[in-house]
Formats: sequence, structure tokens, C-alpha cells
Amino acid sequence: MTIELALIRKIALSLLLILAPGFSFAQNGVAPRWEVFAGYSYLRLDSSSFGFANNANLNGWNAAGTFNINLKWSATLDLSGQYGSQLRTFSYMIGPQYNWRRDKSKFFVHGLFGKAQDRVDITVGTKSGFQGVGRAFGGGGGYDWDWSPRFTFRVVQADYLRGNSFGNTQNNFRISTGVIFHFGQIGHHPRL
Repeated sequence: MTIELALIRKIALSLLLILAPGFSFAQNGVAPRWEVFAGYSYLRLDSSSFGFANNANLNGWNAAGTFNINLKWSATLDLSGQYGSQLRTFSYMIGPQYNWRRDKSKFFVHGLFGKAQDRVDITVGTKSGFQGVGRAFGGGGGYDWDWSPRFTFRVVQADYLRGNSFGNTQNNFRISTGVIFHFGQIGHHPRL
């Protein structure tokens, strides 16, 4: 078993032990069944791990689709793309999300697993552009504020993303903000 796989297993077990008690509590309230997020994203890319002199600051987009299983637990598909003068990076990840809902807001944490794809646009000899694809995992959280019955503003989402492309490990940090469209409903309003 590799060190990386052992680390992933330890993180998953720790998250399970910490968050499992949330399954047993009775839940009152209302939440959307589906949430679709789209917004701006900033990524601090560990580009020095594959040959650049310094880390890169990239701008781009972040999108996510979230299916709320119940008021506390969700499954999230997270996609993002960031761009710089000679760099492009994309990530495709999925994972569990735990939510703390309040009257007009929500705090959340999630763990994500998937793929990262990095592209370096430089010309060396007759070859133009190099691409690396590898495993990725990460974790983070954020804060959402309900703007209207259909729309929520994602005030902030901060994530640590660990990728493995070009045969090296990258430790990246991402900050995102944007708008969430939600539809469907789970739960019920409390009776007076």
C-alpha cells in the first residue's frame, strides 16, 4: 500500500468518525433537493513542483452540482478550470458534503476525490504544449447566504487540493465565490 493511499484511507476514516453522529439526529426544516453552483475561482497552483520558478496565481471558474440526500448530507460533483499565461488546470471531483443549515444561511464542509489535468503551453523543439493527468483529492468548506427562494449567494468556498500530474505532487489552494440555483425540496416546515 502506498503512503498516498494510506493517507486517503486515514482521512476518510477520520471524516466518517467525526461526521457519523450527524446521521442519528432528528431533522426539521427545509432544503433544496438540488443545488447548481457557478462562479469565479482563484487557484494558487504549486507549479514549482513541475519546473516553474515560482507558484502560479490562476483565475478561472468553479461549478458544482449537489444532491441533498437529507438536510445534513449531500453528494457533490465539483468541476473547475483555471488559466494563466502558460498554464491551464482542470479538476473533476466528487465526494460527500456535510451541511449546517441556519435560517437564511448554510455552512458546509466536503471531501473530494477525482482527477486533475494540468497543461503547460510552451514550445520545446517540435513539441508545443505538455499535459499531465493524475489523481486528485481535497477538502474544504464554505458559507452560503440565501438571497431569495431560488437563489443563494456563495460568499466563500475555500479548498485544499492535492493533485498528482507530471509525476509530481502539487499542493494547491482554491478560493471560489458565485451564485447557486436550487430546485426541488426536502424536509418540511415546522407546524405552529
